[in-house]
Amino acid sequence: MCSRHLGAISRLTITAVLLLASTLPAQAKAPRNALPSATDVRAIDRLVKRHSVVTAGMGVIRGGVLVWQHHAGEQSPGVPASPATRYNVASITKTVTAETILRLVGQGRLSLDESMAAYWIDPDLASDPRVRLLTPRMALNHTTGLPNWRFFLRGGKLAFQQTPGERYGYSGEGLDYVARYAERKLATPFPDLVDETVFKPIGMNHSSIVVHRGDTETIARPIDERGVFHGYYCRPAGKAACRAEGSYAAADDMVTTVDDYAAFLRAVVDAKGYGPALAADRDRIQTDKADQRVVDCAARPAVLCPDAQGYGLGFNVLRYGDAVILEHGGADWSELAVAYIAKPSRSGVIVFLNAPNRRALAAMPEILERIDPGSPFLQEYRRWLAEAQAQEAKAATTPKS
Repeated sequence: MCSRHLGAISRLTITAVLLLASTLPAQAKAPRNALPSATDVRAIDRLVKRHSVVTAGMGVIRGGVLVWQHHAGEQSPGVPASPATRYNVASITKTVTAETILRLVGQGRLSLDESMAAYWIDPDLASDPRVRLLTPRMALNHTTGLPNWRFFLRGGKLAFQQTPGERYGYSGEGLDYVARYAERKLATPFPDLVDETVFKPIGMNHSSIVVHRGDTETIARPIDERGVFHGYYCRPAGKAACRAEGSYAAADDMVTTVDDYAAFLRAVVDAKGYGPALAADRDRIQTDKADQRVVDCAARPAVLCPDAQGYGLGFNVLRYGDAVILEHGGADWSELAVAYIAKPSRSGVIVFLNAPNRRALAAMPEILERIDPGSPFLQEYRRWLAEAQAQEAKAATTPKS
């Protein structure tokens, strides 16, 4: 296990910084004024062990600087987790894809509002005239009308679930679509565009969206509920479920370190690469998530209910007066991750968990409570956990035929 504390002075938790920077009522109570303590670290280590989380990495950002990070568990059998450990962060990959597109827009090489059909039409959609409505903006704010993944559909073919631009519908396919558009318009493989515009300028030297099977030594080793390791970039369904060498995904499976992703969040809030006007567009709530809103205001103390919330360009957006939080999570069969940062304070939180998803879900709210007890995202993870527990209880009492 590894823990690093940078800076001796106490700092506000992200929610406290957020509240102080906003126009919320003066009677609002800020959470504790401290970084995670030694007691918190010991408690985190215990709960990681209790929930059988294989690997955990977490960090706190203040003023754009990663001032605290801690790693627990093992990177691989016999190898303790450390700042060098790379985590598969699942859908947090989408934020890097969005940032790549935004930087290319900022350079004048792409447009957020042009039809992607002139450069890329998925063969499954070729006969549907709605394909010409698709724009990069729709991909980044999840209004493409495409499903999350085509393999969820009958026959495994991509098809519209609703008219593009009509309403929110979370879609990994949409992010893959915009990546295909970008690489065809610019005649450059998308991973090269990511390296050129995001990874290299920010200094994310330990991050990748490409499968490199010869470079897996520092990746947190995923296992299933039985403790079986199926391989890196593989699912528990045999070799056919392994991604091919050299393949990339624009919406899933990025590997990164806590340090690298903290640098990414800092670059995002500082609008590196495209300036304040495009950053304001990114941070504007463009899509109402309806019943999928992050904060259920009916169940939260009023002071934590945002003035507005929804999806911007690449991030969930919560607005509190003059302050804003940008957030994204990631979840797959063997990982659970969340990262968020506030403006204008440039303070944030990162939690990367490598474990069978159900175990990680049990641990996540307890870890968040230790790191940022006023987190507006605690409720969401508690709700998901309660739903999972209810489903398990129902399954346990349902007679088997």
